[in-house]
Amino acid sequence: MRRTARRAQAQSFDRVARDYDRLAELDGNGLIGPRLASLLPAADRAAHGRALDLGCGAGRHTVLLAQRFAHVDAVDLSGPMIEVAQTRRTRPNVSYRQADLLDVDDVGQYRFVLSALTLHHVPDLHAALSHIKTLLAPGGRLVVIDMFACDAATSLERLHRAFERAVPLRLRLHGLALYKLGVNIVSRGPAVAWEIYRLSTRSAWLDHRVSDRFFSRRELERSCQALFPGHQMEVLGGPRGVVLRWDAPG
Repeated sequence: MRRTARRAQAQSFDRVARDYDRLAELDGNGLIGPRLASLLPAADRAAHGRALDLGCGAGRHTVLLAQRFAHVDAVDLSGPMIEVAQTRRTRPNVSYRQADLLDVDDVGQYRFVLSALTLHHVPDLHAALSHIKTLLAPGGRLVVIDMFACDAATSLERLHRAFERAVPLRLRLHGLALYKLGVNIVSRGPAVAWEIYRLSTRSAWLDHRVSDRFFSRRELERSCQALFPGHQMEVLGGPRGVVLRWDAPG
């Protein structure tokens, strides 16, 4: 059942792989790259190590890891996403592979493991994090960058949840695209603004976006407390963005 759910998520990405990559190029989250760069170990410590990019997508973060590590394994469940990565971001020290993250079995082999905007797609967050932990080498580092659902802990969050229940996600995404169209016309120019709007309102893209199933902050915190003693967690880019860092004992 869980693998069926994961396959459905992959099919969602299968239909939008090239649009996903183009949108990232035009309108990507510029916060992740700089923050990730600051979390990588020093070059002299990483030069002979292996890194793993779980849910690598089109390989945008993979190439950043490849600048620092001797070898990078990059896996994604979506075949078309892997094809885009192999076409556009091939590197001599990168191996791309279509696979479920739970099928990566190189126990204790990686000095650095990255999961960026991937774990909110898995059906069992704790099981995924438990497996990822086994892949780290002694002294290795895990970095998870993701988003979680609003927990409705404050009045503002409860109002936000009420709004989300009242207005279908597809309609909210259209509204956000229109808002960004206006902003981008001024800041990016009409041609770029229109391309971003066109790509982000395509039916297949909206189907993909409404398939997201975010975990809660409490769910993430419970798993981290059980699995990653001494972990660090911080907000990135807003109240729902999160960066988890954990250094395995040496």
